[in-house]
Parts: sequence; C-alpha cells; structure tokens
Amino acid sequence: MIFKHRHREVPGLNTTSTADISFMLLIFFLVTTSMDTDKGLNRQLPAESKNKNIETSMVDKQTTMMLKLTSNNQILMDEKPVDVSHLRQYAVSFIEKHGAKHLISLESDREADYNTYFKMQNALVSAYHEVRNRVSARLYHKAYDQLNQEQKNAINDKIPNRIAESYANASVDSVATKGGNL
Repeated sequence: MIFKHRHREVPGLNTTSTADISFMLLIFFLVTTSMDTDKGLNRQLPAESKNKNIETSMVDKQTTMMLKLTSNNQILMDEKPVDVSHLRQYAVSFIEKHGAKHLISLESDREADYNTYFKMQNALVSAYHEVRNRVSARLYHKAYDQLNQEQKNAINDKIPNRIAESYANASVDSVATKGGNL
C-alpha cells in the first residue's frame, strides 16, 4: 500500500486586529504612565525693568565671594584657581563667617562646559544645605528637612540664598574661529 503524503498547509494567522490592539495598548500605556519632569536650579530672576537705566549698587568686597568659571572650565575663587571638590567647604566657611550679609558672585563664560557649571552650582547648593543644617541643629536640635515651614523660614532669613550670576560674553576672536558671522 502506497501512502501518499498530502501536502498540508499551515493555516495563516488572521492579523487584521493586531494593529487595533497595538494602538489600544499604546494609548493605555501613555495614559497610565506618569511623566517625570526635569528638575532644575531654583533661582529667582529679577523682574524686567521698564526703565533701562542700569542701577549701581554698593557691594562690600569683604562679604563677597567672587567665583568665575573660565572658558577652559577652570574655577577661580577671588582670582585664584580652586578645585570644584573643595568649593563646597570654602563656601560653607564663607557663608558661616558672614551670615546674611554674604554675597556669592558667579561669573561664567558662555564657552564653559555645562557639566562644570552644574558641579559648581551643586557645590554651592550643598554648602547652603550644610550651613542651614548646622544652624537648625544649633537652634532647634533637628535637621533642616525636619523643621516645619515657620522654622525653615526663620533659618532662610538667617542664611538666605545670595547668589548673583552674570555671564561673560564670548570674545570676537572665539566667534570668528568657530565660523560665526560677525
């Protein structure tokens, strides 16, 4: 007896609803997913003045820490180079020494690396946090984060964020060498 092999066909899958299901799943995941927002630096910018006259203010040089970020990513503190790893401790001692009268003046070159800029900003933020923790421990015997809002406001009045930022303009030579039009 000779058996003939019947050629069997594999039945095809009906994929007409696959696109609909994929679209529904996409909508479901988009609706149910929470989107994280980027966190930035908490800085208050001055209001735009309708009077374009530049006001000069008197700043005491003794209570001002001058920080400058150069185009080659070097941090200068009062015209002396400083490593970003030591900046926090210098800022802590400066803020503690001068209290609410201190001012940290930041000047950064537009050609400087963002990474170095944010490391410098993070060092200053952690310095403020450390000083506020010390004052809060001395006054309330608690960490700053554990205080109520009224106590935090009292600490913030004693140790305010006093950072003035300015940006150095890129020089004409650096614009010309990068192929920019003058």
